[in-house]
Amino acid sequence: MNVLVIGASGLFGRKTVLHLLQDSDVSSVVSMDLAPPPAWFTKSIERYADRFHFIRGDVSQLEDILNAIRLFPVDALVNWAFVMGANVNTDPRLATKVNALGMCNAFESARLMGVPRVVYASSLTVYGPQSDYGDREVTEEDRVRPSHSYAVCKYFAEIIAGQYAQQYGMHFTGVRPTIGYGHGGRSPAQYWSDMPSTVAVGKPFSMNQDGTGLSSLVAADDLAEFTRILVKAPSSPHPVYNVGGPPSSPRSLAEVVRKYIPDAQIAFGKQPMPPGLPWKVSMARAKEDFGFSCMPIEEAVFIHINDARQEAGLSPIKRGS
Repeated sequence: MNVLVIGASGLFGRKTVLHLLQDSDVSSVVSMDLAPPPAWFTKSIERYADRFHFIRGDVSQLEDILNAIRLFPVDALVNWAFVMGANVNTDPRLATKVNALGMCNAFESARLMGVPRVVYASSLTVYGPQSDYGDREVTEEDRVRPSHSYAVCKYFAEIIAGQYAQQYGMHFTGVRPTIGYGHGGRSPAQYWSDMPSTVAVGKPFSMNQDGTGLSSLVAADDLAEFTRILVKAPSSPHPVYNVGGPPSSPRSLAEVVRKYIPDAQIAFGKQPMPPGLPWKVSMARAKEDFGFSCMPIEEAVFIHINDARQEAGLSPIKRGS
């Protein structure tokens, strides 16, 4: 099996590349992005060098994706290319080119090149805030309420995926991640990624907010593993899947970090954290259809810390240290 990962130099993309390379059923992984992955990551996959191919490409340019597949024929395509956070507001044209046109380009390229299996990034943002659902878990059966351009583009992706599937007999699966974190993460709520990464290399971490707000988190490794499972399945029983863990707060994350780094300097301010995306998210569908659940946050943070230390050239921490 050969797989193209678009947006492969970002956090979700490079973890997906890693998990695919670790699978002996995957013959090659093609990584497409505007820039190659970080040097520390490239070094970490040296043992898979003969199965890894990087090609520069822009998801907003249909020809770039077609060229990648022409050079490296694939059986499946994964699209992790997106623009989010402040850039959605400061450069709405770029965000639309990547989040809407880029997604359509990925789907159209798969159609034109005869790639039958596509896994793509939707988002928890399609649901709106937790307050719309009270104290219960959000499920994929809930009616979506996208309220900003990023969320609208993600729901648009789900709609056109359905159209492509119906018209052309292709097999699409959308993943609705909660707030993603991992070393090098660049999400709007970046403190989830920055806290473990910063203290992992002996630096202090602080944030102005009080750290009590709740969110559902998904480790990049969990998202990558579920993507690997989906890619290997010819199709999925359902078109979209939530992926996210139980409610967590920055303060609870700090407690986990200190299990591995007891002397970690982590400070919180006094600003209250505003309510936001759903923090109670059901993963029953992913578990029922594929037997998949997210790893405990302790395991995810252990990986996160050692990724940060690897980039810094430090020895990995050991369990129990």
